[in-house]
Amino acid sequence: MDLDALGNIGDLLSGIGVVVTLAYLAVQIRRNTAAVSAQVRHSLSDFVLHISIFRAEHADRYAKLKSGEHLTAGDLEFRYWSHMQMMLHAETYFHHFGIGLMPESHWSGYVRYIEGYIESDDFREFWEDAGPTFSTGFRAWIDAKLQGERAP
Repeated sequence: MDLDALGNIGDLLSGIGVVVTLAYLAVQIRRNTAAVSAQVRHSLSDFVLHISIFRAEHADRYAKLKSGEHLTAGDLEFRYWSHMQMMLHAETYFHHFGIGLMPESHWSGYVRYIEGYIESDDFREFWEDAGPTFSTGFRAWIDAKLQGERAP
């Protein structure tokens, strides 16, 4: 066997090695993407759990806010930060859906929830004050919802 033949065999083996390496990397990237997606879903679920616990711990205050009777300055401040907490959560979901980390089935139900939420007492006042602090895309989405655009 001459040197050209050995060189050709070496090139062939190198090409096979590259293909095997690329296939291995593709599998690893797919596994990593699945793991990251699961981790994100867990983080979002944990966030929801903490909000739920907070709301349960302050159920009396939320009931007072719903009644609208004899609201103190502290009650109004509590409502403002409750809106902020909810919108921070919604913005997180909005962006995770946008990059494909949340399935459509979860997102569509959440959208209906947010559409109802933004109709709550003094939300528009809150949004006029705090809306500019949120990302441009999320802000435009909430603005459209406030103008009556509904989920399909």
